[in-house]
Amino acid sequence: MNSQVNPLIFFFGYGLVFFPLFQLIGPLISELFLVSLIIFCVFKILSEKKTVFYKNKFLTFFLLFYISTLYSTLSNYYDLDHALNGIFFFRIFLFSFSIWFILENFNIFNKKTILFYCIFFLIIIFDSLLQFYSGKNLLGYEILQRRISSFFGEELILGSFIVRVLPIFLLALVMNNTFEKNNKNIFYAIIISLACFVVYLSGERTAFGLLILFFFTTFFISIHLRKFITIIIIIFLSFSIILPFFENSSQVTPANRMFTKSYNQIIGKGLKQREEHKDKFLNKFYIFSHDHHGHYVLSYNIFKDHMITGTGVKGFRYLCRNKIYILENNDGCSTHPHNTYVQILVSNGLVGFFLLIFAFIYILKEIFLCRKKIKDNIVFDKNETSKAILISAIFVNLWPLIPSGNFFNNWLSMLYFYPIGFYLYFKHRDERKVN
Repeated sequence: MNSQVNPLIFFFGYGLVFFPLFQLIGPLISELFLVSLIIFCVFKILSEKKTVFYKNKFLTFFLLFYISTLYSTLSNYYDLDHALNGIFFFRIFLFSFSIWFILENFNIFNKKTILFYCIFFLIIIFDSLLQFYSGKNLLGYEILQRRISSFFGEELILGSFIVRVLPIFLLALVMNNTFEKNNKNIFYAIIISLACFVVYLSGERTAFGLLILFFFTTFFISIHLRKFITIIIIIFLSFSIILPFFENSSQVTPANRMFTKSYNQIIGKGLKQREEHKDKFLNKFYIFSHDHHGHYVLSYNIFKDHMITGTGVKGFRYLCRNKIYILENNDGCSTHPHNTYVQILVSNGLVGFFLLIFAFIYILKEIFLCRKKIKDNIVFDKNETSKAILISAIFVNLWPLIPSGNFFNNWLSMLYFYPIGFYLYFKHRDERKVN
């Protein structure tokens, strides 16, 4: 498949491999790559009349969601800055289709890809551990809010980034027939376990929860990866017990943040007792925390006035300080509601929300279908196992019962739609085999 390949396809093929690096460097590089990739792929698809890419149910679904986003944005026009994300959101799902097109024309699953991910993760792991033990990373970034951030500096998104990239590394290992070489499995398991340990050290409770959910889902779907995942868990637990003993300071306390602080925030311990916390859910607890609870109460108040089509992609941040919605002490007001489903409900209304629910149900169905196929087939099928990894990655991104970042944030939405492009490719391969 790689013989006499178009030089641009070769360039974009390895660009997909390096995409996590582009995300690490900054949003500008990844945005330039995304736009140039889309322009090239759309031109090739239309000029070569590759109808499979634009005559399918997935494009129909994404177009419906985009129309919902565009309509809600334009019908609630506040200013150009608030509208741009909604108007140009189409490029995010076109990114997934462009990934699919490149994978159909160029095999990126080779030893070079494995080498890149090994080096990439080892550098992040080393830098993170250096910051954990010495207080500064290679670039001189210090620990902030008792949390390590490695190359991300003031942006505390290290854990979230690793959780989104790790499935692609695992996918590359499966597609490169790595699991047929048992002598190398431990080496890769150590790298992945250390990466998981860094997620733990980052103190990102959402990222750590999603990491557990990803491995649980993959373990559930694929019987062939269970041994490898078990090894990863054992090594991770060993690191979690041993490595903190060599710490020189108490600047980072992930266990306290993950468990003790989370519990205290849910029950409201340590907060000013205001009328016996009359705003608690069932007068007993907050949903995740006082701040998150405020986001959701405020979102509900705004939603009631914009039920069908929503407020637009940045409507929440525009309306949350409006005197008809504002809560006591200005609680809950932020740039977004910090939950994907609540955000879509507010920004896109019931139309976009039901489309998101439909996507979640579809992925749930795919989980059980993929599990059945793998279970019925005794022989290891790397294509089906790869699809299992990607379904798990998408499932994690769609998981509703946890706080989340801004769905319409360019950087995060690219990471959300990155595995979808790989999934579309393997889904199409599966359908071709059946036909």
